[in-house]
Amino acid sequence: MEYPVYRYPVHALHTGSSLGNFLTFARLSAETDLEGLWSASDSAYYAGRWTMTFSSGGRRVQPLETLFAPESQTTILRDGDLAIEKQFFIPFSRDERSMASPSFLRQGVYLIRLKNAGAGPLTVQAHHELTFPACPTALFTKQPTPQQMTGRVAIEIDGNTCIVHSVGSPDEVRVFRSPVPWTRVTHDDASLSLEYAHVIPPGGELHLPFILSYSPEGLAGVPNAAGAQAQALLDGSTQEYRSILARSSIATPSAVINRGIQWAKVNTVRVQHRYVSGFGFTNDPPQDIVVVRDVAWYVLGSDYVTPEFSRSLLDLCERHAFHAGGKLTEYIHACEPSPALHDYELNINDNTPLFVHAAYHHALVSGSDATLGADYPYMRRACEWILSQIHEGLVTCFADGTNVWGICGWRNIIDGYNLTGAVTEINAECVHALQCTAGAARRLGLMGDASRFEEASEVLRGTINERLTSEKTGMYLLSHANDGDRRHDVTGDLIFTVMFGVANPDVARRILEKLTDADMWTPYGSRTVSSAELGYHPDQGCQLVGGLWPNLTAWTAYCLRKERPEKLVEGMENIYQYCEPSRPVDFANVVPGQFPERIHGEDYTSRGMAMSPWMPPTYLWLGVEGLLGVNPRADGLEIDPAIPPDWHWLAIKEMPYKDRTVTAFLFDGTLYADYPVRSRFPTKVGRLLHSSSTDGSIYSIAILVDSNIFVLAASDTAVKGDVTIRQGAKTDERDVDLHAGVAQLLILSTMETATLGQTKGAS
Repeated sequence: MEYPVYRYPVHALHTGSSLGNFLTFARLSAETDLEGLWSASDSAYYAGRWTMTFSSGGRRVQPLETLFAPESQTTILRDGDLAIEKQFFIPFSRDERSMASPSFLRQGVYLIRLKNAGAGPLTVQAHHELTFPACPTALFTKQPTPQQMTGRVAIEIDGNTCIVHSVGSPDEVRVFRSPVPWTRVTHDDASLSLEYAHVIPPGGELHLPFILSYSPEGLAGVPNAAGAQAQALLDGSTQEYRSILARSSIATPSAVINRGIQWAKVNTVRVQHRYVSGFGFTNDPPQDIVVVRDVAWYVLGSDYVTPEFSRSLLDLCERHAFHAGGKLTEYIHACEPSPALHDYELNINDNTPLFVHAAYHHALVSGSDATLGADYPYMRRACEWILSQIHEGLVTCFADGTNVWGICGWRNIIDGYNLTGAVTEINAECVHALQCTAGAARRLGLMGDASRFEEASEVLRGTINERLTSEKTGMYLLSHANDGDRRHDVTGDLIFTVMFGVANPDVARRILEKLTDADMWTPYGSRTVSSAELGYHPDQGCQLVGGLWPNLTAWTAYCLRKERPEKLVEGMENIYQYCEPSRPVDFANVVPGQFPERIHGEDYTSRGMAMSPWMPPTYLWLGVEGLLGVNPRADGLEIDPAIPPDWHWLAIKEMPYKDRTVTAFLFDGTLYADYPVRSRFPTKVGRLLHSSSTDGSIYSIAILVDSNIFVLAASDTAVKGDVTIRQGAKTDERDVDLHAGVAQLLILSTMETATLGQTKGAS
């Protein structure tokens, strides 16, 4: 697939990208000015803002359009014959050696390209303004702490270099470098201003790097990045993203879904950090808070693109997130060497069962029996805690507070709201957690544990269906509260009874019909609460009492995959079409290619983070396990694609599984794979061959089965080109002519490939 890039007029944008690597996180404006450079090593800002303006002939050069790429953001400015490209990136690498001090990951880089199309020379004046304390911003919901905004710095000038130390913390250091001499420099205890005059010859170009490096470890920890290395750092970052995009490469007839899957992988890795206590990601970047609930949902998608990071996330939780009795805490601060546990004084919430779900999922997708054996004691501890919290047959939360101190489910940030007691969501998740642990015990030969947890799961499932069924709606209660109140509210929380196998088929069908009715289902996803409910509001409670949260849409779409696959596709398209509107500014803080956190339930403006950290891996999970129907099991791999009636093909390449990758495609009712899988479709299993195409929009897979090579050539756009297949030293090239959303299956015999390299025939 082609490398994903968006191009938008600046006036159509509200804000810019959020970029990240293991050590650094940066936010940008629509004009590619820096709106904060943050360090994961100490949860500190090393720059609050970096703006850059240009003028020529006494006129300000105006920004016209901005390009959004996985590794960078670029704004193009023009004035007559003058064109300026202002590109910002932070170096990106997955190699753990890149984090060794001094690390090149600790810097923000501008590449400025000045182009003169005229017959005479042009002089461009450039003004840089850097503010080092963190700055408040109207462009993002997350604001720096007051302490970060009041810090002061001391600045030293050394040639073309500025060295900046934090007052009171001399090891917090920044270094501003460029090979270009400035014409004027001024500074105070918070900012640095620089003026440049660049002369561009007729028909010429200038490429100018400007680098801000930093370290929390003094000058010795600052990467010594020369300007000449900037382009190499950019090229290396682009190649790293290409590698990420190649993993679990999904192709469908829907161009919207295909773009969404690719950008989901991009945004998944942007929030992966190495903190003091281990690798993690935060639920509200930039900060060091790691929430166990979000870790669990994140792992489900990360397993299919960065399984090694999933492993590190689970390790972080196993080391630092358990209470003595086996309860998983709500969150930790990962920059603390021995993080304190923060549980909002809840005896149980969704973190505990969801951790078990994630650990078992990771073992099935990425691990071995040895991995499962290492995780099993933690799964068992969590389930023992679940069993200890059963009161009168149901898992019960006894908190009587409100907001996070009185809500034990995922919608836990509603002011003045309590959701405790026997909450159906939590009980459904606990049924599944007990089932997962029973499966793990059975796989490990621990038959006593397997029987005990299996029986506990079945008993809890039965009690839910006996005591938490709603006599008013025919579905389930929201909760049976501690005061005895039976709450019949119709909310998106009903989906958990379907997702985790608690609801019987008739009730599950009723729930899915309700969650896709007009009072719940919208053009951009599912409302959290039915608009027919008395407590409904499209904007209050962080949009959790009637607004839209894309992760809920994803959960609902997943549960629709078997009976209504066309609705699954609609849900995936609804989620991602919001991420690429023609005018993002009309939706407030929306950035092309980034998944928003939460949305107003009626006017559909984005009301939360411009880049949700947990939604991208959730979207990838939905593509792999919902659309492709991938089902990792203890006894092997199933692939049962959810194919709508008007689709005839679907494909995935290089999906991480155990110690290898799996490639498979469905074409006209037959599944072709390079790994032995089970499926409800007729299946042909063979050996993957190398295939490539002359056009990046052509997606190809070649699988050798017995004496035939089956070649899928597909595209979501109309295209003509060549597909090349290699088997050893032999090659074959075939023409393809594809309409948008159409695939062709080429069948080549191995006898035919005896003359490979001489054959070029039409398909």
